[in-house]
Amino acid sequence: MNAIHLGYDSTNYYAIPCGKKYLLIDAGMPGTLGKMKSQWRRCGIDAGDIRHLIVTHFHPDHCGIAQELQSMGIDLIVGRMQSEYADLANKSMAKLPGFREIVLKPHNLLDENDKFAFEKRIGVPGYILHTPGHSDDSISIVIEGLGVFTGDLPPWGLMSMESNEEAERSWSLIRSTNERRVFPGHGDSFELRV
Repeated sequence: MNAIHLGYDSTNYYAIPCGKKYLLIDAGMPGTLGKMKSQWRRCGIDAGDIRHLIVTHFHPDHCGIAQELQSMGIDLIVGRMQSEYADLANKSMAKLPGFREIVLKPHNLLDENDKFAFEKRIGVPGYILHTPGHSDDSISIVIEGLGVFTGDLPPWGLMSMESNEEAERSWSLIRSTNERRVFPGHGDSFELRV
């Protein structure tokens, strides 16, 4: 299994094969749906091939077109803890041109660390980790055998641990997984040194 890089405008977005469909991790700024569709076409992915979307956090460059994607029939899957931040995110992004309020559906909430529910719902072995350090609603997505998608969690080794204890705890949690490949929201993927 591979992660297909769909990034544009300095932010990484990924498509993960799930049988004949895909899981999309993160989605662009409001008004960039056309760019996202262009990236799908470039990679040979039809819009109908995207089944699920998970956003690593509710910042506009990671969730700005989430509602537009839901309107296309893509299920927005959200960590239960993360759902507590949706209203605040909607209020903060309301002023952005082209933003459509994100509506969460209760049947699309997953508990963090629930491997069984994740695989049953998404179709690949994995789970969601709550990994604050960039924002309180930040999650990382573990796809077993592929890696960890960390969004904007400050990169391990490039931050001052004294100033970001939450990020330190989040990286400790990530290091405790069996995954070594890290796919960040910005920049190149890298191997995690343990």
